[in-house]
Amino acid sequence: MQNMPPMLAYTLQGGIASKAAPRITIGQGPTKKVVYPATPADDSYWIVILDANNPTNKVQEFVVPGSSNSAVPSGLDTYMSNPAYLFAVVTQSLSMLHVPQGAFYDYLVAHGAGRQLQRMEQINTSLGCGQISYLSYALTGQGGPANTGAAYEVSSTTSGVMMLMSLMPLASGPPYSLCDTYTFNH
Repeated sequence: MQNMPPMLAYTLQGGIASKAAPRITIGQGPTKKVVYPATPADDSYWIVILDANNPTNKVQEFVVPGSSNSAVPSGLDTYMSNPAYLFAVVTQSLSMLHVPQGAFYDYLVAHGAGRQLQRMEQINTSLGCGQISYLSYALTGQGGPANTGAAYEVSSTTSGVMMLMSLMPLASGPPYSLCDTYTFNH
């Protein structure tokens, strides 16, 4: 492991409160870079595509209104189906009325969503919209054909989500892939 290039810290944060924009922090200390949506919006999904060779490079993004929770954004599959990219879906103050449905739900499941997405759906269908008003959700994974890559997700109905992972390069360097471990250099 001595010759392995260093891993990068990879931290996703989603907002549950109004105006709490989602963000992704890549790296740590003075060299870290924070990626935000260009036009953050409450009650939305931020779908961001990062370059696996240089994860601080935001290749494309989609800010999808919560009310569009049943349609897959046009052009998204061009990036999500390509292993040259990493993806993240992070919500901003998403209304419980706007949990994914139909084609969008199926698309997220095909790209690794699982128990946390099911949890949100069960809260919505069991408790209805009056019990819990807003939620926070994040899903991240490696691009590629549907149902083939590892993905990770978190959800919360009480606070903004935070997912801490690492980006691990190949022994020869980039591209980076997701690694479910912490990166801490002191």
